[in-house]
Amino acid sequence: MSAGSGILLVHDGATPRADILGALLARYTVLARRLKDVVEVKGHEHPLAVVDVRIRREADSVQLREAMGRLANRAVRRLFITEQSNRGATAEAEAFGAEAVVSRPFSAETLYPSVDRLIRAAIEERSAGGAAQREGLNAGIDAIERILQFAATGHQLTQEELYGQGDKVVGTLAETGLADWIAAVKRHHSQTFRHSLLVTGVAVGFGQMLGFGHADQRRLALGGLLHDIGKARIPLDILEKPGALDENELAIMRSHAAHGRDIMREKGGFSPEMIDVVAQHHELLDGSGYPDGLCGDRISDLVRTITVADIFSALIEERAYKTRLSSAHAYDIMVGMKGKLDPTLLGAFAHIALRTSLAA
Repeated sequence: MSAGSGILLVHDGATPRADILGALLARYTVLARRLKDVVEVKGHEHPLAVVDVRIRREADSVQLREAMGRLANRAVRRLFITEQSNRGATAEAEAFGAEAVVSRPFSAETLYPSVDRLIRAAIEERSAGGAAQREGLNAGIDAIERILQFAATGHQLTQEELYGQGDKVVGTLAETGLADWIAAVKRHHSQTFRHSLLVTGVAVGFGQMLGFGHADQRRLALGGLLHDIGKARIPLDILEKPGALDENELAIMRSHAAHGRDIMREKGGFSPEMIDVVAQHHELLDGSGYPDGLCGDRISDLVRTITVADIFSALIEERAYKTRLSSAHAYDIMVGMKGKLDPTLLGAFAHIALRTSLAA
């Protein structure tokens, strides 16, 4: 990556720490700013922010969130430097929008590839997609970050606070369509973010095809964004494992639905129907789902719709341990799940699966 690639180094001391400043200056143009002095930053000037900030108290978290909010339109990517290499440090960084995490002590071999990858991604993103698509996608990413921070820290969040992001997602899907949304989503680095954004887009796109009003489309958007909140309590080595999960790991992964219900009940701020989406999106009509083995009328229409979007999204996604399926193949598998999915919804979903060119 050329030395002309500008990097914003955000730090919390009187001066940047020598290890990170020296490593960056050896390869890039660097502008250092104290956390409290971060002003609005344009992506064409600084495609990447390297954040070297220690969070010791609640006030630090508030100041960091405000500073990250000034990295305009998410054209500025984010790499966090942490003091430790563990799940807690990584989860905390991701809750503030980290797209890569490098822990101390680091070397050029571990730092530079992550820096170069994020700079390249920022440049590619600027050249792809229109303003409307970026606005909706950025809103979805912002919402997921806030949701993960709510799940992993003491920060509070309410359903009403997510309405603005949900409305932007709905507007983007209406303007640019589901295929463009999926094409943009698949560029995100995190499997967890990609999946939630994909489920959200499929659910909202389905609702729009069915002629749902704005309020119902917003419910679908929030359901998609929130449905996997419980994954904040799943170990990162399982969550992002580059291979199929073994039986033990699969049991841990499946606990995310119950964890999500616990998080939302303990912290409050969300309606019962949203808690149901989080807790029940893996329940199936014949009672073979989890965590509670619910069946039939005990599963609401909203949950049933999110479940269809969730299963379809998982099937068409490409992951390290599996290739993506075509939309038609994915739909065939879902049709074969006799008695498990709502037959009326599944019939209507054929329009999405068979008449839209989708690939994630």
